[in-house]
Amino acid sequence: MRRVTIGVILLALLAVPASAQRGGGGRQDTAEEILKKKDSETVDKQYDSTMKRLKQDGATPVRTDPWANMRAPATNENKR
Repeated sequence: MRRVTIGVILLALLAVPASAQRGGGGRQDTAEEILKKKDSETVDKQYDSTMKRLKQDGATPVRTDPWANMRAPATNENKR
């Protein structure tokens, strides 16, 4: 009987940290957290609108080769 009691107590002690990680217990957001959420939402909306505008423009940047001056001129012998 003593072993069973000790086993039950040990299992209860192991379960306490697991139940502590389940959440905030229904805590309310503070005014500062609410402002941060609203700010992040406005930033996200601005980002989305900018990305849509860029996609609508359709202008892709011209890609340049920064090493173009350093390479030897291409010849037909090197190409196969």
